[in-house]
Amino acid sequence: MSSLTNFSAQTERLYLRCVEDQDAETIASLMVPEIACWLASWKVPFTVEMARERITRSRKEAAAGDALPLAIIERETDRFVGWVSLYRYQDNPRRGMLGYWIGMPAQRRGYLSEIKLTILQAGFDLFGFDSIEAGAQLANEASFGVMTSWGMKPFEERMAYSSARDRQENCRYYQITREEFRLSQENA
Repeated sequence: MSSLTNFSAQTERLYLRCVEDQDAETIASLMVPEIACWLASWKVPFTVEMARERITRSRKEAAAGDALPLAIIERETDRFVGWVSLYRYQDNPRRGMLGYWIGMPAQRRGYLSEIKLTILQAGFDLFGFDSIEAGAQLANEASFGVMTSWGMKPFEERMAYSSARDRQENCRYYQITREEFRLSQENA
């Protein structure tokens, strides 16, 4: 697979593009405890240097064709509002993992619902995934709502390591298969 650093897409209100170094300050300012508490690998305080390191690592993974780390940008304001990523499981390259967050000022605007088709289509077309999964801590009802709205269904609970908190956490995982996505598009 070729580099995904040049990927971009537009929706009605949003522009998606690979994260860039210029996003570091905004990312650091948006990564507050109310967001980070739900994310396995985002510590707080999250510094600009930490953001630059994550961007650099994510862009390398995108260049290798193993990740699609996207900035979510409001088209009207050109403001960075969140991050969505697809990652290839190294031990199962036909399976993808979805991660996302929206900064507090842009929450409850339906942005994740707006990008779902673009992201899922990219996972199945660009990566060739057979299935895409996402997981969240058991108390993260908002994230389960997002997963359900994306057509994902719960399939297991398992412990997952949180590097941000250096502990195992019980998480529920949802998934959507290529076939389920295809059928949802035919019935839309």
